[in-house]
Amino acid sequence: MTASNAFNFFEYHAQISQDNVLLSYKGPLTDVLLAEFSRDIRTKLQSNRKVGKKVFAIFMELAQNVLYYSKEVNYFGNKDKVGTLVITQSDKYFTLITGNLVYKSSVPLLIEKCEIVNSLDREALREYKRTLRNAPSEEESRGAGIGLVQVALTSDNRIEMKIKELQGDYAFFVISVNVEKNAADDNEE
Repeated sequence: MTASNAFNFFEYHAQISQDNVLLSYKGPLTDVLLAEFSRDIRTKLQSNRKVGKKVFAIFMELAQNVLYYSKEVNYFGNKDKVGTLVITQSDKYFTLITGNLVYKSSVPLLIEKCEIVNSLDREALREYKRTLRNAPSEEESRGAGIGLVQVALTSDNRIEMKIKELQGDYAFFVISVNVEKNAADDNEE
């Protein structure tokens, strides 16, 4: 019974059961799950369609990052990539948070990409996105950076990033971004 003492399920349940947690998931990501999450997001945010569209678009970009770049794999099936997806709300914001394992060797590039995106104003972000589209893709990138630029443009907010080094070759990479509940229409790209 020692293993169950390390994880307090009651505390976990209490935290995710709060009204401010709209979605919380950790596990393998599949197209079917993403479709269900997408439907759930649209249903929960249908009272504010403008903001709901923004949250949905950002959710999909961040979920794709997990699908493409997570180094954790579920070996009980189709070797789906594993990650964590969370959407919370406060009085002013919806906050979208994703996390997944990455190689420690990728961390400097991830930090650099987030810092570049956060340093640019709206017009410079648009220009940077065009530049990234026309650039030859890096071997592992699959367009990495364009998604982050799109998240910044859609949210009209900074991308927050946290990294926790783990044992071995891995680190846990977390991205979070706020979407204002009364966001204007012109922030979509």
